[in-house]
Amino acid sequence: MNDKTEIYKYLDKKGIPFVTLVQMGIAIEPIDDIILQKIQLENEQSTDEIIEKGSLIISKHTHWGIVEPRMPNEFKLSEKEQIRLVLDWFTDTTGFIVNEFKTLLELPILNGNPFLLCIVNKQDEKCLILARKTLNGNLTIKKKYNEYGRLQYNFINTFGKISRINGDVYIDNVMENFGELEIISGDLSFSNHTYQNKLESLSPLKKINGDLYLKNTHASLGSIEEIKGNLNLRKTTVKDLGNLKKVGKNVLVSKSEKDRYDFSKIEIGGTLKYFNDIFNKGELTLPKY
Repeated sequence: MNDKTEIYKYLDKKGIPFVTLVQMGIAIEPIDDIILQKIQLENEQSTDEIIEKGSLIISKHTHWGIVEPRMPNEFKLSEKEQIRLVLDWFTDTTGFIVNEFKTLLELPILNGNPFLLCIVNKQDEKCLILARKTLNGNLTIKKKYNEYGRLQYNFINTFGKISRINGDVYIDNVMENFGELEIISGDLSFSNHTYQNKLESLSPLKKINGDLYLKNTHASLGSIEEIKGNLNLRKTTVKDLGNLKKVGKNVLVSKSEKDRYDFSKIEIGGTLKYFNDIFNKGELTLPKY
């Protein structure tokens, strides 16, 4: 096994790379009560297909959510060694004892603040990282449970002590505030499927180096001074433009909100465009595909 110190250094810097595995399976049972069996199978989240064949009922299943660490090959660690070292690192670093690797994905929040988050790095790997001042990677914030009742990653509602994110940020959960976040080096986008009814302002955010896409978002832009990409204000009733001074590319606005905003003192590198959008003001507007 490699020197534990070197592995700890890697985990401190890069986070814990991991994969989500999928298992396929087939179950074959004798038919006793076909109606009852079908109801039971249809209510199982893993069921993909149900087939009747003679006196047998055959069901195909897909099991999601099996997670394993995937450390670089250079460390030459077995699966058991990887899990043990990762859990040791977590305990030695945070003081918390965790006995199963999958538990780490259930800890995005501690005392109301971001704690252990899942990011996607430049190599498109999923990694678990501790929420320090700077995060390197793309961050997707989700609701705690999906439509099937499965626990999701990153169900945070504040950025807490994080001050900079070097990557894209996509928000699909109701946010309460932006904590201490000041800089996003990529895009900031809000989901089509979540109405932001608690977020009053994007402060203390000052700079976005990519696009800002404000769907179903009605907060003030607050302290934002510069957006290097596009500013998309379509289908939203953002309260005001706050301290905004510069937009590097285009500004897109719903015509119904034209009188809400004054762009005369904002430097726009592209074009100011208006659109005939129909949307719900003050409640969720779902996308039309």
